[in-house]
Amino acid sequence: MKHKLLASIFAGFLALFSVSVFAQNAAPLADRHVQKGQNCAACHSENPPAKAVPTEKCQSCHGGFEAMKEKTKDLKPNPHYTHMGDQPCEECHKGHQPSVNMCSQCHKIELKVK
Repeated sequence: MKHKLLASIFAGFLALFSVSVFAQNAAPLADRHVQKGQNCAACHSENPPAKAVPTEKCQSCHGGFEAMKEKTKDLKPNPHYTHMGDQPCEECHKGHQPSVNMCSQCHKIELKVK
């Protein structure tokens, strides 16, 4: 009986967590990289991975700050051109967790962060 109750509670928690994660993004950033043929070592230099991927590694594939500002120039506001200056990619883009809209911590700006 106790195990069934714990299993029910865990299943409920898992369902709520899954809904909140997938409401923000269809798949975590790492999963989308895997779908495009990248393995863990494409982003992580240590094995097993222990740290967030540094901005320089992101930029080696996606381009520097200026390239990202240009790629997102048609978005209003442009999330890569801000009064905060050039921010580390990992401030918004999370590899194994839902990405976050850091702008919304101070502003009422809705951005879909991938």
